[in-house]
Amino acid sequence: MEEKVVFLDVDGTMVNSKGEIPESAQYAVKTAQAKGHKMVVCSGRSRFQIYDSLLNLGFSGIVGGAGVFVIADGKEIYHAYIDEEHRKSVYDYLEENGFLFCFQADDGVVLNQRSCDGMLKAYEEFGMSKERLERLSGNMHVTEEPWKNEKNEKIIYYGAPFPVEKVHKDLLPYFDAVAISLDGMDEFAGEIGINGINKSTGMEIYLKHVGVSRENCIAIGDGPNDLQMMEFAGISVAMGNAREDVKALADMVTDHIDEDGILHAFERLRLL
Repeated sequence: MEEKVVFLDVDGTMVNSKGEIPESAQYAVKTAQAKGHKMVVCSGRSRFQIYDSLLNLGFSGIVGGAGVFVIADGKEIYHAYIDEEHRKSVYDYLEENGFLFCFQADDGVVLNQRSCDGMLKAYEEFGMSKERLERLSGNMHVTEEPWKNEKNEKIIYYGAPFPVEKVHKDLLPYFDAVAISLDGMDEFAGEIGINGINKSTGMEIYLKHVGVSRENCIAIGDGPNDLQMMEFAGISVAMGNAREDVKALADMVTDHIDEDGILHAFERLRLL
């Protein structure tokens, strides 16, 4: 088979609600990589959140922060950051409306004390383990001027006073907002990124760098920030636990993440 590049989302696709990578998914990624196909993490997570136990399975690259940075064979080939004017304007908007929020950066999250206290409480109520919380939050840089960090890539928010659709409209044209890709979170939690930069733009940069056509790439995901990835890919696969709008857009729907969804998708795609 001609070489394929498989772009894999993390939360809800490779990593389940317990923060675990199913053994069958580990086997599928390692075996497909050994067969000559390239495996690429394609996630809304920043670099510090993509831990070694995932990368050591045989990934050749990363499209991270929902497209804000791209790594190919250990080398960063692209990185975008929010400009200062919009770091400050989005901070003012979120703070004035009482959101709990943090900026994601290279090595951790940047946030003020109010949001730090509120988000730690929310995570605890959500039942998140201490280990998973540390992996998701990394270093917590607490400051009353979080917008001043030049390496802020995107924003995560919780406890919004209105749905993600309104947040999206309010922050146009510079920003784009989508619902967050974590189980149990609703339309009042989301991700805010630079408009026009998303998983599909990162995929395009990666494919051009390695010399593989769009037709020979496969995208597998489950959440709202995977929709543009699905539209771009030559073949798109939705997890059995995916949102209905993701399933409707996909070329194929596989099984639930905890029912060997990745393995079964790879088998049907003849990657093993």
